[in-house]
Amino acid sequence: MGMKEQLNMKGQFHKIKLFPLLITTFVIFLFAIPYYINDYNDILSSSYDVNDNESTTTPLTNSPEQIMQNMSCPHYKIALFIFSEMEDLNQRMLMREELFGITDNIIPCMKQDTNVIYYKFFVRKLKKVNGKVLKLFTSEKMEYYHDIVEIDVEHSDDWHQTLLKYAQSLQEKCITFDHLILIDAFTMINLEKIQDKILSSKIENRLISNTRKMVWGSFDSNRTENMAVILGSSAIRPILENSNYKMNYTSLISSLYLYYYNNPNNIIPGDLIFINDPISIIEWPNSISSISCVDCIVAMGHIYQEWEIRKIIKEFNISTTLPCIARYDLKMYSNETVNKLRPNIAVITSSFLYKDNCMLEAAPLSAKNKREYAERHGYAFVARSTEYDQQYYRKRKPVWGKVDAVEKVLAYYEWLIWLDMDAFFANRSFSIEQLLEKCEKRAGGKKEFEKINFIVARPTGDNMINAGVFLIRNSDWARDFLRNGVQSRYDRANTGMREQQAMRDAIQLPNWKPNVLYLNRDDHTINTFPDRYIRGDFIVHYAPELGCPADPVLKGLSKLKMLEENPNANITLPF
Repeated sequence: MGMKEQLNMKGQFHKIKLFPLLITTFVIFLFAIPYYINDYNDILSSSYDVNDNESTTTPLTNSPEQIMQNMSCPHYKIALFIFSEMEDLNQRMLMREELFGITDNIIPCMKQDTNVIYYKFFVRKLKKVNGKVLKLFTSEKMEYYHDIVEIDVEHSDDWHQTLLKYAQSLQEKCITFDHLILIDAFTMINLEKIQDKILSSKIENRLISNTRKMVWGSFDSNRTENMAVILGSSAIRPILENSNYKMNYTSLISSLYLYYYNNPNNIIPGDLIFINDPISIIEWPNSISSISCVDCIVAMGHIYQEWEIRKIIKEFNISTTLPCIARYDLKMYSNETVNKLRPNIAVITSSFLYKDNCMLEAAPLSAKNKREYAERHGYAFVARSTEYDQQYYRKRKPVWGKVDAVEKVLAYYEWLIWLDMDAFFANRSFSIEQLLEKCEKRAGGKKEFEKINFIVARPTGDNMINAGVFLIRNSDWARDFLRNGVQSRYDRANTGMREQQAMRDAIQLPNWKPNVLYLNRDDHTINTFPDRYIRGDFIVHYAPELGCPADPVLKGLSKLKMLEENPNANITLPF
């Protein structure tokens, strides 16, 4: 920064009348005990804002009863923003597992509904993307939609400023937090230890008057500045309001720290408390034996090998922080132990994009339709791709991944409704419970319906069931049906109608037929084809015999949006 700009800045901050300043200083002296430590690396502001209620911060807890969030205007102890590149998929999965105990999405966090943690992975948007990377990332977005945000970041040193703007936008939308942590995808943090230090108000051997105004990081070099920064919620606006201080190749936060370190007589905006702490926030020195104070560390950056991350987490005894109530009980579902912490119905679909990537645009939008439907009615939404990938080893066509996915996920819910990628909910006000009631009448009453474990339709004029949409109940019958009736048909691994034909053949056999609600020549109860759509139909399924269904699906979703905005709109067929 030039000398002229520094002089202008000094003038700006020194335009303060002496008498009000003395009064303010006297009041602060009476109501607070400021601690001044003349540390070479630190700048401490001692003012206290009575509007920042420090006492609202409470320890992290693992009791669901104590941490249930009020989602109408949620407030979290910590917001954690993790920035990464698109190709860092494995790193994001590792962090989900180690920081939040999320090893898969079988029981998804439909909403981050604890008052403990709110987290997001921020991924830089790219103009040119490798096809394989884009395919995998698109699948990841469909499966972990709740924790990924794509964002425009031109330069690596702009990450902090971009994430602070996002945090400020959350505050304006009534999503608030006590403290914000910014890290990159190769940093491991100890959330529990950070929270303990914040609660004690003692950081780097200093008593902090108001942690809501602190800016705590490792600012010795531009290699360490992006590893981890912990900020109080009241520090965000003053930093953004002084974005003109940002230097090239240095983050906004580090730029402000360096400016006020070099100009200690200037008044710091918002009474920010800068804390440079290269003892607690360090680079990984490639050996634990090289760390002089293991107990001091709250964050460690630049760890690039997965096995080392796992070893460090074990060595430092870093515990997971669960971000949603549904993840507090991962036991399989049973009628005897109905789980009230999570839904008993799941909407399940494919997130597997085939080699040609023809559904690259349509698949996420179709998944969004299903997810929003599930959120509306309190169901889980599960998108799966790994079961499709593994068909290579099973020597079967990828489409068989549907059966593997249903078999895996079913154990955790009472009912699953499966929709192919090219099917979506056209009547989103109609619930699965209403559908089951309708099917109960078709079965002949409640007693008869208790025997039903599989519901599927055969369209008019077709000799094949529509296996792109079906319901299945969690039961011994269903497990036997999937394992011995469908999975065993390796004669259909690569020929004929494959899994669809295996299902059709199985439901006609005496040991499974009595427990199937077979909606014969039914085009409207569960699903309909786009040329047979009647207003109010539940699900529209695009199942072209040839070609990619992407364009018809996109057009159908566009018509659905128009219909939801104007229920009286004229809809031309095909839907």
